[in-house]
Amino acid sequence: MKFLFAFMTVLVIIVPTMTRAIPSLNSYASSNATILLDFDGQDISNSMWNYGTPFNCLPAGLSDDQITEIFNRVSEDFRPFEVNVTTDLAKFLAAPLTKRIRVIVTPTSDWYQYVSGIAYVGSFTWGDDTPCFVFSDRLANSPKRIAEAISHESGHTVGLAHQSQYTDVCKLKNSYNTGIGDGEISWAPIMGNGATKNLTQWNYGPTPTACTALQDNLSIITTQNGFSYRPDDIGDIYTTSTSIDISQQLFYREGLIATNTDKDIFRIDLLVSGKLHLNAEPYSVGISYNGANLDIQLLLQDSKGTTLNTYNIADSLNARIDTTLGAGTYYIIVDGAGNVNSVNDYGSLGSYSLTGEFLNNDIQPLPNVFGYISGIRIKTGNMIMWKPDLVKSGESIALMCAIGGSENFNEISRPSPSIGSYVHRLNDHTIYTYKMKIIEESGSIRFTNSVMIDPRLMSSVFTIIRQPQQHVIINSIQGYEFQVINIDGKIIQFGRVESGLKAINMNAFPAGIYSLRVINQNEQRVEKFLNG
Repeated sequence: MKFLFAFMTVLVIIVPTMTRAIPSLNSYASSNATILLDFDGQDISNSMWNYGTPFNCLPAGLSDDQITEIFNRVSEDFRPFEVNVTTDLAKFLAAPLTKRIRVIVTPTSDWYQYVSGIAYVGSFTWGDDTPCFVFSDRLANSPKRIAEAISHESGHTVGLAHQSQYTDVCKLKNSYNTGIGDGEISWAPIMGNGATKNLTQWNYGPTPTACTALQDNLSIITTQNGFSYRPDDIGDIYTTSTSIDISQQLFYREGLIATNTDKDIFRIDLLVSGKLHLNAEPYSVGISYNGANLDIQLLLQDSKGTTLNTYNIADSLNARIDTTLGAGTYYIIVDGAGNVNSVNDYGSLGSYSLTGEFLNNDIQPLPNVFGYISGIRIKTGNMIMWKPDLVKSGESIALMCAIGGSENFNEISRPSPSIGSYVHRLNDHTIYTYKMKIIEESGSIRFTNSVMIDPRLMSSVFTIIRQPQQHVIINSIQGYEFQVINIDGKIIQFGRVESGLKAINMNAFPAGIYSLRVINQNEQRVEKFLNG
């Protein structure tokens, strides 16, 4: 039996007035399981919809920025899984018929009344390209609301029913669980109605059938649709931990918590004592971690695995470490956590970044130029950096951003002054100008210098040094990812590296011709080399 589920909500109707070109976006291009976000209109001739009568869906009429935000929100919802969220029709058509779904985002809604989205449960695997729909006109053209509806309807297509709310005596309170809480950690299940909540997650909870009819979202998604979780990117045991190089003081890493048992372990080796400042942030699309799925907890352990401290901010999704450490080996463990609203870590999954600084106590710090900030381009956007002692005790900061050479600065974040850096996540190659506003205890304000970051000027960031019968050396002024590929096209080594020198050891591999692929936000290079 085929079950039909709608996503209902009461919203203001705004009719779109213009159509723009659709950005080509992919969240996991190597996967053949595919969710197509279709914004450009579609002719429908399908016996499952409109009683089999053909009809035309108009384009969504959303801007590139709106489409990109929607894509980023939906991608983060599906980030733990081996599925590609895409706007690229070619990727969808190349996917197997039984591992794909088209989500049509359209203001053409009069053919199906009273709902903001509609889908058949399990249609992802039907193999007949039955689409599902999200009605943008009934969602006020809001990227947040449209994204929530897309993930919700896509959830139906991969086998999920609604998540509901019940009273303490097991009486149905709401067929759509509308969540709980306010602000950054406000929570709702994706298969409920998260239109007004920030943290929306996959959930283990009751359905409209009964309060005891619990639905395990993650198990259904990963066992009934021809795909599972993504491979673990960061080791979760000490022997496979990822080392963080603190020799350049500032460091940056990214990772993914793909399952609720996944724990990413990073190793730091300190030759001398010093102060460690680290900020762990979930992926988001705006301030206050708008659109994040991961609530982060950090554990700091010594070389024996003894936990020295646990860091988990109760009313925020990020976590920070500010501590003094002696010489030795330490482990930082990144984990998903629950909070007062989400209760547990079941759905606390998603991508994150670590930004930090280690200040060596044995080295005299460079003199700080008053009011000085700097910035560089990294893979996920622009990194703004400053010396923590730029800000006095009791003061707070606000980072300001303007497009190009404009003087129209807008606040983008209020990070902790002590962390020393902030990543402005971006998907474009626009010129941005930044400055910092420092708010004194008295309420007075002072500003730093401005720094402009132009990604178009950041070419030739890689130098690849090929040495016969020795390591392959990469030198880069920016962070990057690398892959070593053998003659059969198999990736035999890969990793992420910050700027500077990286030696790739090929001693364990047979003689022959290999390819080295180096990539970041601004450049991609593939070069062949001889091992042997």
